[in-house]
Amino acid sequence: MMPENSCPVCGYQMEAPPKNYRICPSCGTEFGVNDVNASVAELRDAWIGTGPKWWSTTDASPPDWNGLEQMEKAGISVRRPPASEPVSVSTSSTTSTVAGSRGWQGWSAASPAPLDGKLPGAVFH
Repeated sequence: MMPENSCPVCGYQMEAPPKNYRICPSCGTEFGVNDVNASVAELRDAWIGTGPKWWSTTDASPPDWNGLEQMEKAGISVRRPPASEPVSVSTSSTTSTVAGSRGWQGWSAASPAPLDGKLPGAVFH
């Protein structure tokens, strides 16, 4: 079970629970907006498709921040294969796959996100 303030999309430990239009600085999900028309799995796939990159331009990422390690610490299971194989990211109800190349930086989604990467109400930078 994830702590109350953990982002269900990326596992980041937020200052307050992910609801009421709060935005996760790690993945950029705005709760009450982005999660209305997209599932946690779809939002996670879109974020993973970014690399995943730290989203916020105003909140600095934690020192030595790593999206993959963040998900693992939050209990989101991540299989770490060689860089030439796809990576599987899963929770008890969802699985995402990304292709590896030279570490976490530069990874991209193995298949396009729903609607060609455009999720209704989702804003990713």
